[in-house]
Amino acid sequence: MKAFANLESRYRFVKRSLRYLFACIDFVGFALSSLLAGRKPGTSPPPERHAVRRILLVQWDHLGDAVITTALLPALKGAYPRATIDVLAAPWNAEVFSVRRDVGRIHLSRWNRFQRGYASLLWPFSVPYWAWKLRGCRYDLAIDVRGDFSIALVLWAAGIRHRVGWDCAGGGFLLSQSTPFVRGRPELNSRAAILNTLGIEPAEPIAPRRQPTPDSRRFVTELLGEFRHAERLLVFHIGAGTSAKRWPIKHWRELLGRAIVEFDARVILVGAAGDTAVAEQITERHYWPNVMDWTGRISVDQLAALTARAKLFVGADSGPAHVAASVGAHVIALFSGTNDLAQWRPHGDNVVALTHAVPCAPCYHAKCPLAGHPCMNGLTPSVVIEALAGVLGESAMVPAPHFINLPARKPGERP
Repeated sequence: MKAFANLESRYRFVKRSLRYLFACIDFVGFALSSLLAGRKPGTSPPPERHAVRRILLVQWDHLGDAVITTALLPALKGAYPRATIDVLAAPWNAEVFSVRRDVGRIHLSRWNRFQRGYASLLWPFSVPYWAWKLRGCRYDLAIDVRGDFSIALVLWAAGIRHRVGWDCAGGGFLLSQSTPFVRGRPELNSRAAILNTLGIEPAEPIAPRRQPTPDSRRFVTELLGEFRHAERLLVFHIGAGTSAKRWPIKHWRELLGRAIVEFDARVILVGAAGDTAVAEQITERHYWPNVMDWTGRISVDQLAALTARAKLFVGADSGPAHVAASVGAHVIALFSGTNDLAQWRPHGDNVVALTHAVPCAPCYHAKCPLAGHPCMNGLTPSVVIEALAGVLGESAMVPAPHFINLPARKPGERP
């Protein structure tokens, strides 16, 4: 009984109850599909290259995942040069694809399982809608890069003949080609495995590469003002998708002060609109020399343009770190114990990933259940400063084993 064998390695769910639930669904689904189709689901041959004219990529999850998925696009376009590639995306990741020349139409799913909060429970109501809408688009090939039951159900109900995805979150019997799931494998390698399932062998290793648009470059240049001439322009992304991934405010404050004093840096704080309050806590609502707060002010492509011209990006394990790495920026990624670092480390030769080892990692929790959040509190500013000095290729200008308090100035006060 394959569906009940090795549930921990077979399914990507953290909760055991979900593993058993989808093992039961898959047991029934595989049995019925094998009986009706006369062969094992997920083992159909890949489509003929000349027969594929319309391809659909489904990306409902997070920003960083979407950045990794862009690595597939050149290889897909090369393998199917006559096909158009559309994307079924979510509001929080659609911009990653909207600036791509190799992407045609973007369908926007505002209600799906990856929304935060109780809205995620409404995904069953979106299944018939998207099944009906996608059926009218007549796609020849659809690819689920995540591996999710709700997506597999939509693609099957939409009548798409070739449906490629992962048999790791339930619904593998709804796929025509199934890609083997390997727990802990780097996500970029997992994307490459999808290409292998389709019989595509890229001439060179795939990687997420991004070029900011000229409009975004001009916008960033204007917004930088006098900072545009800074030799050491640093970008600090102070947000994170979950509280378990957030670096403590006191650590950000110390890093900010030391970067300014020890390296004479100019620092841009970035994040979502909700991170403006975090920025105010870091600066204690005082004027800091050499600091600009851009939280909630720039788009994903403008962030790409900013990091492309900056000396260094520092941020948590989140989408912006992947955006920065995709433009070739120097990145210091601060990893909590939530995820497997080897699996989710941003791709690039200029990436340094830092973490503080704890016995409970990886825990996959959205909120740390332990007092003191040891994995992120233990990742001290001194460790980050050492990595920062290594990237800049120099020692700190002013030795500072402890945090140096900068004189606070009121807004508008001249130094």
